[in-house]
Amino acid sequence: MSDIKKEIIMKNGYIDVHHHIIPDAYREALAEVGVRKSGGKSIGRWSPEMSLTHMDTLGVEKAYCSLSEPALYPIVEKDIAMGRQKARMLNEYMAKLCEDYPGRFGAFAVLPLPDVEGAIEEAKYALDVLKLDGVGMLSNYRNEFLGNRIFDKLFDELDQRKAVIYIHPSIPPDESVFKRPEFVPYDYLQEFCFNTTRAATNLIFSGTLERCKNIKPILAHMGGTLPYLSWRLNRCFPGNKRPEKEKQVLPEYVYDGWCSLSDSLYEYFGRFYYDAALSCHDIAFSAVEKLAPNHTLFGSDSFYAALDSAKKFVEEIEAYHTGAAYDNIKRENAIKLFSSSL
Repeated sequence: MSDIKKEIIMKNGYIDVHHHIIPDAYREALAEVGVRKSGGKSIGRWSPEMSLTHMDTLGVEKAYCSLSEPALYPIVEKDIAMGRQKARMLNEYMAKLCEDYPGRFGAFAVLPLPDVEGAIEEAKYALDVLKLDGVGMLSNYRNEFLGNRIFDKLFDELDQRKAVIYIHPSIPPDESVFKRPEFVPYDYLQEFCFNTTRAATNLIFSGTLERCKNIKPILAHMGGTLPYLSWRLNRCFPGNKRPEKEKQVLPEYVYDGWCSLSDSLYEYFGRFYYDAALSCHDIAFSAVEKLAPNHTLFGSDSFYAALDSAKKFVEEIEAYHTGAAYDNIKRENAIKLFSSSL
């Protein structure tokens, strides 16, 4: 690529909010606890130079990096102190990456979840000291989905900081609880999308989004199935109704969460941002734009999605959008999102 073309990219390229990095220390730490796959795919080697090659090929000006599933939870489950140590090491690594390649990288901090106490302290350090751009979280940590009461104190801290929260899907709960379909063995094919939807609806129904009005959550992969279920959810959600026949079935705190909502579910759907990784087709674009105008973001899913797939994402965006709609997805929506968090 010529220096002139690179200069154009640097000034007016895509902004990628779904860009995974795999530092050697992270890959090795996972291997030590027996984890060598993410969502069914092998965890390969990575370097900053590999990211930059992907970015230049796709026309990406800046990529906000994050860890993919399983983040740190297999390590935290084995050793909480080690999980905290690895989170600190990785966040300092990402801060240095941003410093070494100014203007090319941003970063979503990794938190040592489901260790909520450690996650709160690490979020404070990552956002207040390292000045990272937001935090990355998984849709669920085993059986605990975002929105569950266990995460309330963490979300309250993030709300105080007007944090951008990048929500990436995780695998379903344990096999003892959830048995996968026999002929759909890879979680990234569909389970990722379902768990994103579960986390999003749980964040709404629990009252977390109502309580934490300053957070800015991004849902990976166009929100999983949320755009397509939005009408059904809004129509069927009981809201502040407390039917007597169900009071013996559901805990009181569930009704308390439902009753805390003051808006139509569409208001909460519209607060999410949606990245287009692995979801670049006209039906998804149309659905999300109606659900959350100007909240669609570009995502390459680099280092798990192949470069040829990411090229196809760009082709689909450029084929389906023109003018301001194209510019918004390419970069303008992201610029407004991150500017509003400063």
